Amino acid sequence: MRAAANIAPSVSLAVAALALPSAAHAADLNLIPNFPLVAANVVVFLLLIYPVNRLLIGPLLRLVEAREQRTAGSRAEATRLEAEASSLGTELETRLTEARARAQARRVAIMADAETQERALLSTASDDAARTIDGVRRSIEADLVAARAGLQTDARALAGEAAARVLGRAL
Repeated sequence: MRAAANIAPSVSLAVAALALPSAAHAADLNLIPNFPLVAANVVVFLLLIYPVNRLLIGPLLRLVEAREQRTAGSRAEATRLEAEASSLGTELETRLTEARARAQARRVAIMADAETQERALLSTASDDAARTIDGVRRSIEADLVAARAGLQTDARALAGEAAARVLGRAL
């Protein structure tokens, strides 16, 4: 580490020694302008301004301006389209909400109608079943009365036969 500290000043001195001859050479520099050369340079500059401006700078500026206008136009179009898409999205959401409400109302109406029809069918079926059961009961009662009458007749006949056999004579 100590060796690195000793090397830094010697490197600085070497760089300064190399710079001295160029500083001495700068002292011989002539700073007075050569007027005919400056005038010739100004004339060449003035002669070249128009063609360079016309052929190079003007088209570049028009190109940059056209690009900026297209970019601004594209941004404005994008903003317009975004606003339009937002309004269409809002309108679509509104329509969907309305359609859902109509569908829900229709579903409720259909369910109410179905319940009414179900009650009517159940009532009709219940009435038909009650009539059928009532008819079967009457039929069974009539059959029962007829069977009792037939059994009573048969019972009397059998009783008479049994009595005749027990007594051993006809009654």
